[in-house]
Amino acid sequence: MNTRLEKHSELEATVVVELSKSDYQEKVDQQIKKIQKTARINGFRPGKAPLGMINKLYGKSVLAEEIQQMASDRLNEYIKEENLDILGYPIGSERIESELDIDNSESFTFAFDIGLSPQFDLSVSTKDKLELFKIEVTDKEVDEDIEHARKQRAQMEDAETSDEESIVYAEVTELDETGNPLEGGVTAKPISFVPSMIEDKKLKKAFVGINKGAEIKCDVRVIFNNNEAVITNSLGIPKEGISDLSKEFKAVVTEIKTRILPELTAEYFAETFPGDDAPKTEEEYRARVKTNLEKYYENEASLWLDHEIGHMLLNNHKLDLPDEFLKRWLTSTKQEDYTPENIEEKYAQEREALVRRLIIDKIAATNDLKAEQEEIIQEAKLYYLGMYRQYGLNLDINDSFLTETVMKRFGEQEFISQMNDRVIYRKAYDKAKEMITVKEKKVSVENYFKHVNTHKHNHGE
Repeated sequence: MNTRLEKHSELEATVVVELSKSDYQEKVDQQIKKIQKTARINGFRPGKAPLGMINKLYGKSVLAEEIQQMASDRLNEYIKEENLDILGYPIGSERIESELDIDNSESFTFAFDIGLSPQFDLSVSTKDKLELFKIEVTDKEVDEDIEHARKQRAQMEDAETSDEESIVYAEVTELDETGNPLEGGVTAKPISFVPSMIEDKKLKKAFVGINKGAEIKCDVRVIFNNNEAVITNSLGIPKEGISDLSKEFKAVVTEIKTRILPELTAEYFAETFPGDDAPKTEEEYRARVKTNLEKYYENEASLWLDHEIGHMLLNNHKLDLPDEFLKRWLTSTKQEDYTPENIEEKYAQEREALVRRLIIDKIAATNDLKAEQEEIIQEAKLYYLGMYRQYGLNLDINDSFLTETVMKRFGEQEFISQMNDRVIYRKAYDKAKEMITVKEKKVSVENYFKHVNTHKHNHGE
């Protein structure tokens, strides 16, 4: 058996495995004999058919299976022996033709294309400067948070007249150019909205101070601030149909609900922050709200620093990859997700994620970062805590239900690998913070979000 590597570039190569009869014949003979012992062939007792007949019936399929397995095994051995750092998995070569003529040859050649990982040095130092925002929480943010919480727990009551915070229920009908219902258009479709959420000031004002039965002509898209997802869900139409909607609808108000906010009482404080240390006065309540907001924004700032470290790492490491190989690997091994039509668009995201992963692995290897079992368990708990909180279920990290849920998943290797990766990413980002210069910067909540939104706009996020 002969195995060789033919490099086409620094990042692309082909592994060629050559098999002769002496390499595979013994295994083929052994398999044929196994089949003979159990074969049922007309005219012969079970297991008594002549070896030549078994070979004639099954020889080619056995040969094909054995040489394929031998070539695959040898490929994996060779990659390990030569310490080849590959990306993706080997695939049938397009550069060197495999020779697999079972009918006319006793020697066979298998050719596998591989993509090689780029070799690079870390480019991270104290010359890299980032800011850790210290987000200042003022009375404005406290007031807004308290108001939001009260709205969440408000009682809804029927109202005669709408205000900015009312929920307005209406039926909308699409109109033609003459102002009559459009044939085949949206007809008497029930929708609901809150006037204060309408960005168009003129239309917002039109829905404030109106009564049940009021009719207002408007562009229904403006009610929903041209949000495609909200429009399609509210009107029950496909996304493609939004542009075809008429610019004029008739909205007939069918119902108005007004929020009755709960009073700020000791009972309300105790319901909001249950426990022996529940706030007793409005001053204590506001202080607790402010503390929670400060913790929230502290975590927010930390996550944002991680986000900017991710960009810094990508900017500092312009890595070459075996792009064409990786595109072909994706379209041949994950055909349900990647096609020749979408590969260019989708590959850009895959490439960025792969480069980031290579950099993280480099940081981890350079600093001997590892994920211990207890760290993986804690990471899994944090993962589930975040998931449960999205559904309104708040658990303590040591809750027995949470622990039981996590431990049940520890029989799944894919889940363990996923949590292991999360730990390594976290440790690598923490290590990067030690390697660069991080300067704290005080900033208002408003300016923090201005910075974040500008960054996301500039990066198309």
